[in-house]
Amino acid sequence: MSIAISRKDVLWSYFSQFFSIASGLITLPLILKLLSTEEIGLNYLMLTVGSLVILFDFGFTPQFSRNISYVFSGANNIKKEGIDDETVNGKVNYRILATMISTAQLVYRRLAFIVLLTMLTVGSWYIYEATEGFTSVNNSFLIWFVYSLSVFFNIYYSYYNSLLIGKGLIMESRKANVYSKSFYIALTFLLLYLGTGLLGVAVANLIAPFIGRFLSYRFFFTKELKLKISEFDIEKKEKLDLFNIIWYNSKKLGLVFLGSYAINKLSMFLAGLYLSLEQVASYGLMIQLASTIGTISSTLFIIYQPRFSALRIEKKKKLLLHEFSFSMNIYYLLYILGSVLLVFLGPVGLELIGSNAELPERYILSMFLMIIFLEGNHANFATFIVTKNDIPFVKSALISGGVIGLCSYLSLELTNFDILGLIVVQGLTQLAYANWKWPSEVCKEFNISYIRFLKLGGLESFNKIKYLLNISKKKV
Repeated sequence: MSIAISRKDVLWSYFSQFFSIASGLITLPLILKLLSTEEIGLNYLMLTVGSLVILFDFGFTPQFSRNISYVFSGANNIKKEGIDDETVNGKVNYRILATMISTAQLVYRRLAFIVLLTMLTVGSWYIYEATEGFTSVNNSFLIWFVYSLSVFFNIYYSYYNSLLIGKGLIMESRKANVYSKSFYIALTFLLLYLGTGLLGVAVANLIAPFIGRFLSYRFFFTKELKLKISEFDIEKKEKLDLFNIIWYNSKKLGLVFLGSYAINKLSMFLAGLYLSLEQVASYGLMIQLASTIGTISSTLFIIYQPRFSALRIEKKKKLLLHEFSFSMNIYYLLYILGSVLLVFLGPVGLELIGSNAELPERYILSMFLMIIFLEGNHANFATFIVTKNDIPFVKSALISGGVIGLCSYLSLELTNFDILGLIVVQGLTQLAYANWKWPSEVCKEFNISYIRFLKLGGLESFNKIKYLLNISKKKV
């Protein structure tokens, strides 16, 4: 079974990404207008803590997704590292698939309970400190408890995304996301207008994802698939053996995610202890909007990941390079456009909606957007390397994360640079190694210069646009 990316996959992915962004941006004006500055700051702190405990996933999601792609591409043997080309026969091994599904369910069930326990203990202490003993925001403990439950269920069912993406059901996974986010937006608007404050946002975040989980199950577990995998009674030893194979690279990715958290999120965590909630709200708003631009810009690359894994299996190296360069060209174009719009129109937009939180000064915003651009670029190249089941950047991610965490702490403790100090630390550390290292490694693999890679991406984009225009003319 070959995994291909259709036009519907692409359109639904962008449409889904819009709704993922919309769940934050469409509701953002209402949040900024109806919530107090303290509530806005607490919201960003909760999201930061939530992203920290999600590190307990420890790389399982991409590992399961990629290995499921291998199975649906005909692999009969899952290796700890690399790809076993000799066991590929083009047919799905349903016993391996059934074992993969059972193992994923077991892993995420246990992870979810560990995460919930962590959030209700260590997480509660952090929120207690940040809210001056749960006093600076009304119902802050209840808000935190509801948010903790939403993270628990999000992790408990997160293996569904791996199943859909791994099988190449891109459009279906995006549909589930769209319907879930649509419900979230409607429920958030309703609860905010009813005067529930930040508690309403937390409740919507808890309830809405169940829509997506239900649809994901229906899309993946077709009647035919359930019949085929029901033939196999997977023993505990089989699950354990597969877990050990998945864990080999998963633990590496987990360490990378830990380093990535320190690089991108730890500064916000520290800001909650050193800066006022008003400053936290400003910093968090900048991070949210910059991350939104990065997420939209990387959408095509994300869509193509199962396709990249399949092309690795099929040894179509030239096509792999062309499709990767095209996805990165789209990343560059969309990020630059989004950044220009945010720098010049963002402050105006916030003023128009009467926001209680402001963006940092324009020079700080521009500097941060450049840092996130380089971050996203090398992250996409690093993720592309992972599609061949190789993770060479564990040590560098941990070192970079450690340096950024330590220097961010020193900046807040010893200087008055505040937000500026945090972003300068992140930018200089990444520029020293990761920003150039992983693009360089991919270019070496394909024996191509970075300039030639950029030109190839531009040419691929031009050819695809030309092809689409020709199809449109023929229809007319």
